Amino acid sequence: MKRIATWVLIAAFVVFVIDWGVVGVKLLRGDAGITACAWIGAVCWGVMMVCLVCRAVSSRCPHCGKMRATGGKFCPYC
Repeated sequence: MKRIATWVLIAAFVVFVIDWGVVGVKLLRGDAGITACAWIGAVCWGVMMVCLVCRAVSSRCPHCGKMRATGGKFCPYC
């Protein structure tokens, strides 16, 4: 789960950076039609926040591999 969240986080960040680059170019040209690009950026921002929360909340035990709900030092299953 953590690996998937990491890859989705990276992909969303790349799309976010490209999207806001496009917004910047449009604004420099004087084009005010950036609504769709702004929504894409907002969705990418939301996806990045959800992925960061998933990475912070979930972790696996290095010994048994079960999911730990807390980030404590000891696994309740081991």
